[in-house]
Amino acid sequence: MRRVIASGFAAVALSLGMAATPAQAANPYTPSEADFADCPAKPAGASGWTCFVMTALDGQFRLKNMKVRITSPYRLTIGQGTVNGAKVAVLGSLKGDPMPFVTGILGTPLEIPDPTGWQVKIEATGQVSPGVLLPSKVGLKARLIGDGLGPNCYIGSNAAPVVISPRVQWTLPWLVDGKLLTQAKAYDDVFAIDWATGCESQLPNVLIGAANATSNHFDVTWAIRHKTL
Repeated sequence: MRRVIASGFAAVALSLGMAATPAQAANPYTPSEADFADCPAKPAGASGWTCFVMTALDGQFRLKNMKVRITSPYRLTIGQGTVNGAKVAVLGSLKGDPMPFVTGILGTPLEIPDPTGWQVKIEATGQVSPGVLLPSKVGLKARLIGDGLGPNCYIGSNAAPVVISPRVQWTLPWLVDGKLLTQAKAYDDVFAIDWATGCESQLPNVLIGAANATSNHFDVTWAIRHKTL
């Protein structure tokens, strides 16, 4: 019976022109010197200053009841080292394209674009804290994009960011085109989000709304490169 229901959902999706795709798909990535284009400058007096570049190969965000797959190779660049005896980190950039919210088809590994048609673009707020291989904290905001939402519909802000604390699940060495990288799986399943602001519709707060720290989830597989400056 479940297979019949799932087949029905798939048929409806196709009839509506929605492309059903597998839940996981790797983002294209080839390492190059351009990876380091946004490395922040070494501060005066800094020692051990290293630029870390993390390119998303795949992953997902769940904001309470809505989910987005990381289908754009988002690239997070930070610099970190020691300045006057203290560990510091500086944001270089976070770059990536808008990504659609998705809905799973019951009983299958397939997903279709969410009926809202919304997309989300993840932006950095500037907050970053040093870690060992990954930053220990990153401040983010999510711009919601869709009909009737307006140009400034955000979850999180520069003043009140959504703070992600990536925790490493595993790391592996990875050789690509003769370059040695690190591949790492990181996640955070304890972070809060506040009400969306700046939207021309209240629908985001109806469908997503504020959510406590255990209602959200983030995981990503990163290709990590580093360079000591």
